[in-house]
Amino acid sequence: MTRAPLACLLLAAAMLAATATEADAADQTLQLTVGQQATVELEENPSTGYRWTIDAKSGVNASILRISDRGFSQNADGKRLLGAPGIHRWSIAATSAGSASVTFVYQRSWEATSVRRHQVTVQAVAR
Repeated sequence: MTRAPLACLLLAAAMLAATATEADAADQTLQLTVGQQATVELEENPSTGYRWTIDAKSGVNASILRISDRGFSQNADGKRLLGAPGIHRWSIAATSAGSASVTFVYQRSWEATSVRRHQVTVQAVAR
Protein backbone atom coordinates (compact mmCIF):
# COMPACT_ATOMS: atom_id res chain seq x y z
CA MET A 1 0.00 0.00 0.00
CA THR A 2 1.37 3.41 -0.86
CA ARG A 3 1.60 6.23 1.64
CA ALA A 4 -1.15 8.43 0.12
CA PRO A 5 -3.99 5.86 0.44
CA LEU A 6 -2.75 4.92 3.91
CA ALA A 7 -2.77 8.56 4.95
CA CYS A 8 -6.33 8.94 3.63
CA LEU A 9 -7.46 5.89 5.61
CA LEU A 10 -5.86 7.21 8.80
CA LEU A 11 -7.45 10.63 8.28
CA ALA A 12 -10.87 9.06 7.69
CA ALA A 13 -10.52 6.96 10.86
CA ALA A 14 -9.54 10.04 12.86
CA MET A 15 -12.53 11.96 11.52
CA LEU A 16 -14.91 9.14 12.48
CA ALA A 17 -13.45 9.00 15.99
CA ALA A 18 -13.79 12.78 16.34
CA THR A 19 -17.41 12.64 15.18
CA ALA A 20 -18.33 10.04 17.80
CA THR A 21 -16.63 12.10 20.52
CA GLU A 22 -18.42 15.29 19.43
CA ALA A 23 -21.78 13.53 19.37
CA ASP A 24 -21.28 12.13 22.87
CA ALA A 25 -20.05 15.54 24.11
CA ALA A 26 -23.46 17.03 23.24
CA ASP A 27 -25.05 15.39 26.30
CA GLN A 28 -27.19 17.72 28.36
CA THR A 29 -28.56 18.24 31.85
CA LEU A 30 -32.02 19.66 32.54
CA GLN A 31 -33.13 21.25 35.81
CA LEU A 32 -36.92 20.86 36.10
CA THR A 33 -39.56 21.48 38.74
CA VAL A 34 -42.10 18.66 39.08
CA GLY A 35 -44.76 19.31 36.43
CA GLN A 36 -42.41 21.36 34.25
CA GLN A 37 -41.37 20.14 30.81
CA ALA A 38 -38.51 20.83 28.42
CA THR A 39 -37.91 20.03 24.77
CA VAL A 40 -34.94 18.04 23.48
CA GLU A 41 -34.09 18.72 19.82
CA LEU A 42 -31.81 16.39 17.88
CA GLU A 43 -30.79 16.77 14.23
CA GLU A 44 -32.06 13.86 12.16
CA ASN A 45 -32.11 12.82 8.51
CA PRO A 46 -34.62 9.98 8.11
CA SER A 47 -34.01 9.79 4.34
CA THR A 48 -30.71 8.08 5.20
CA GLY A 49 -32.50 5.47 7.32
CA TYR A 50 -31.18 6.94 10.57
CA ARG A 51 -33.65 7.92 13.27
CA TRP A 52 -33.45 8.87 16.94
CA THR A 53 -35.03 6.42 19.38
CA ILE A 54 -34.86 5.91 23.12
CA ASP A 55 -32.53 3.21 24.42
CA ALA A 56 -34.77 1.82 27.16
CA LYS A 57 -31.96 -0.33 28.61
CA SER A 58 -29.74 2.70 29.31
CA GLY A 59 -32.30 4.76 31.21
CA VAL A 60 -31.89 5.38 34.92
CA ASN A 61 -34.93 6.09 37.09
CA ALA A 62 -36.94 7.02 33.97
CA SER A 63 -40.19 6.31 35.86
CA ILE A 64 -40.07 9.89 37.25
CA LEU A 65 -40.25 11.26 33.69
CA ARG A 66 -42.97 11.51 31.07
CA ILE A 67 -41.38 11.46 27.62
CA SER A 68 -43.39 12.31 24.50
CA ASP A 69 -42.16 11.90 20.94
CA ARG A 70 -43.08 15.14 19.13
CA GLY A 71 -41.81 13.83 15.79
CA PHE A 72 -39.66 15.08 12.95
CA SER A 73 -39.94 18.36 11.08
CA GLN A 74 -37.66 19.70 8.38
CA ASN A 75 -37.49 23.44 8.79
CA ALA A 76 -39.38 26.41 10.18
CA ASP A 77 -40.48 27.83 6.81
CA GLY A 78 -42.47 24.67 5.97
CA LYS A 79 -40.61 23.89 2.75
CA ARG A 80 -39.95 20.18 2.34
CA LEU A 81 -36.66 19.41 0.66
CA LEU A 82 -36.08 15.83 -0.39
CA GLY A 83 -33.17 14.34 1.56
CA ALA A 84 -32.67 17.42 3.76
CA PRO A 85 -32.08 16.96 7.48
CA GLY A 86 -34.42 18.34 10.10
CA ILE A 87 -35.10 18.23 13.81
CA HIS A 88 -36.63 15.43 15.89
CA ARG A 89 -38.25 16.79 19.04
CA TRP A 90 -39.00 15.07 22.33
CA SER A 91 -40.68 16.63 25.36
CA ILE A 92 -39.55 15.51 28.79
CA ALA A 93 -41.63 16.33 31.87
CA ALA A 94 -40.76 15.63 35.49
CA THR A 95 -43.56 13.77 37.29
CA SER A 96 -41.69 13.25 40.60
CA ALA A 97 -38.66 14.72 42.35
CA GLY A 98 -35.34 12.98 41.85
CA SER A 99 -32.61 12.37 39.34
CA ALA A 100 -33.05 10.44 36.09
CA SER A 101 -31.41 9.96 32.74
CA VAL A 102 -32.56 8.91 29.30
CA THR A 103 -30.35 7.94 26.38
CA PHE A 104 -31.29 8.60 22.77
CA VAL A 105 -29.59 6.58 20.02
CA TYR A 106 -29.27 7.46 16.34
CA GLN A 107 -29.35 4.32 14.23
CA ARG A 108 -30.96 2.45 11.40
CA SER A 109 -33.67 0.03 12.52
CA TRP A 110 -31.99 -2.89 10.76
CA GLU A 111 -28.56 -2.31 12.34
CA ALA A 112 -27.54 -3.42 15.81
CA THR A 113 -25.31 -0.49 16.69
CA SER A 114 -25.92 3.23 16.84
CA VAL A 115 -23.71 5.88 15.24
CA ARG A 116 -24.51 8.52 17.87
CA ARG A 117 -25.80 8.68 21.43
CA HIS A 118 -27.26 11.62 23.33
CA GLN A 119 -27.82 11.34 27.07
CA VAL A 120 -30.14 13.69 28.91
CA THR A 121 -29.85 13.87 32.69
CA VAL A 122 -32.78 15.39 34.52
CA GLN A 123 -32.62 16.86 38.04
CA ALA A 124 -36.23 17.29 39.17
CA VAL A 125 -37.15 19.17 42.32
CA ALA A 126 -40.49 19.45 44.12
CA ARG A 127 -42.52 22.62 43.73
